[in-house]
Amino acid sequence: MRIRSQCGSRSGGRHGFQRGITLIELMVALVLGLLVVGAAIGIFASNRQAYRATENLGRVQENARVSFELMARGVREAGGNSCDSNLPVANVVNGATTNWWTNWNVPVFGFEGGTMPGSLAGTDAIQVLSGGSGDAALASHNAAATQFTLSNVNHGFVTNDVLMICDPVQLSIFRASGVAGAVVGHAAAGGNCQNSLGLLPGGECLGAPPYTHTRNAVVTRLSASRWFIAANGRGTNSLFQVVSGTPRQEIAEGVEDMQITYLVPGVAAAVDSYVNAGVVGNWGQVRAVRFVLTLDSQDRVGTDGNPISRQMIHVVTLRNRNA
Repeated sequence: MRIRSQCGSRSGGRHGFQRGITLIELMVALVLGLLVVGAAIGIFASNRQAYRATENLGRVQENARVSFELMARGVREAGGNSCDSNLPVANVVNGATTNWWTNWNVPVFGFEGGTMPGSLAGTDAIQVLSGGSGDAALASHNAAATQFTLSNVNHGFVTNDVLMICDPVQLSIFRASGVAGAVVGHAAAGGNCQNSLGLLPGGECLGAPPYTHTRNAVVTRLSASRWFIAANGRGTNSLFQVVSGTPRQEIAEGVEDMQITYLVPGVAAAVDSYVNAGVVGNWGQVRAVRFVLTLDSQDRVGTDGNPISRQMIHVVTLRNRNA
């Protein structure tokens, strides 16, 4: 179809013809336009999928980094204090060995295959005890009055905190029976089995004589944590932490499995072999801990339509066992 123009020019010259667009040309233009738009949409969808995959993989790596970093802090310092890891210990907290978070006799302990209460079946768990943060120096100790006077009032300790104090002679673990400014009590009435912080060969809480910690002894909190895998209520699993018997805290989502092995000299045939928790006979001989985490992405962005899954390994050496 053509449109013929009969319009004359302004100068009165000859008439001319103006050609329009044919239907075939219009259809070809539409098809080419659709091809360009389709290609643009395909590129956009592909880039969006690549972005989602990259973002999810980044989250997996970040969750692994956070998990390893936080667990390693406690495991690395297991059994350590601000003075000397080989000091004799007077633990006068009520239930010192029955509550896991005060049992300094076992500062690192592992659970295999979901045996820790609250953990996911088939996954491993670990508990660690160490000296916490927030050290304060001792100004004086009145053993008869069961009172420590610290060198400053900005220590952050509160009543019922489980604290540790160490000097060159011994380490004492007690529950703060009261805190008033720089004064911290360790009386039996405040959750301890006796007023005295002395030692006896048979153990604590047997009428031991008083012990007076020396000036500049270091006071800090006792840090106790359990790390395990459990369902997070959103259809996936997460890494959780329990601190001193308090309710669990979610640390990192998408952690589907955790397997832990331990380096114990003389247990495995090879020097560098790690063994499961069930093989460890003496937890005081553990020198290193090997974590294997399996993490899944939040979205199904894998090439097979499933979540991206990664297995990552981290080894932590116990400082106080390798001096």
